[in-house]
Amino acid sequence: MGIQLKRVKVTDEEISPKVLTAALFSQVEQMPKGYALKERYVYDYEFEYILYSDGASMIIDDKHYELKEGDVIYRKPGQYTQGFMPYSCYLIAVDMLNNTRKNPNKYYVYNNQNFQNYCENDILEKIPQIFQPLNKEKTKYLFESIFKEFITPTEISDLSLKTKILNLICYLYQNSTDPFKNNTIPMSHHFESLKEVIKYIEDNIDKKLLLSDFSKIANLSPSHFHKVFTKNIGMTPHDFILKVKLNKAKKLLAETCHPVSEISRQCGFENTPYFCHIFKKHTNTTPLEFRKKHRYV
Repeated sequence: MGIQLKRVKVTDEEISPKVLTAALFSQVEQMPKGYALKERYVYDYEFEYILYSDGASMIIDDKHYELKEGDVIYRKPGQYTQGFMPYSCYLIAVDMLNNTRKNPNKYYVYNNQNFQNYCENDILEKIPQIFQPLNKEKTKYLFESIFKEFITPTEISDLSLKTKILNLICYLYQNSTDPFKNNTIPMSHHFESLKEVIKYIEDNIDKKLLLSDFSKIANLSPSHFHKVFTKNIGMTPHDFILKVKLNKAKKLLAETCHPVSEISRQCGFENTPYFCHIFKKHTNTTPLEFRKKHRYV
């Protein structure tokens, strides 16, 4: 709506969220269906979890969204919003860098106030405006725990709330970018066969894995399977296999005393020198250096 915000590039390490308010909106029985809440600007980062909806909706900027139970809404500074009843929700407003100097004891989303800087950060940018994580109970628990901590503070609440918000951000990011966790990503009818292929890869990572084997599991031609896998998983089958191999190698190096040669074999590499070359190429350290850094005996 013409709001000019200061935009700042923010690294993951610089994100240091402070909860400005956490509220439960539940007076749905007092408002008729279609009742319009007061329109407002969004001054800070806001996370909302829909506990109940009966045909409710919301406008954010120039888009209209239908609201369903279990939806997570993510609003950013400078946006314009208005809700239409009936729905109930948890609402959390956050100072993402803890530098606005806003007082949580006096904070109210409808108060005219300064806009928080817009944070340009890959993780924050990839969380959708509105989506529904698959695990409703866990999502509800995350919002509920923040709400309870905020209204019944202790001497460690500032640290605890910061931890909980960071956990919420990571949870929402993972759910919105992982096609097997996010049910809003338009996965094709190949969803179940892709899950079978991934399980096959993880269960047989020590063996030679062929594209032809995957295509048979998915009942697709090799070229079509490669295209479907890459589109839905976000990486090629080769890159995915390498990721699984390296993750298993790291786990074995840190948790066991197995020789590097044995770990190389268990992770399906052709030989130990090749394993060491690939490991260093992708981690900037040798397997033995990695073990020394992450395993103490």
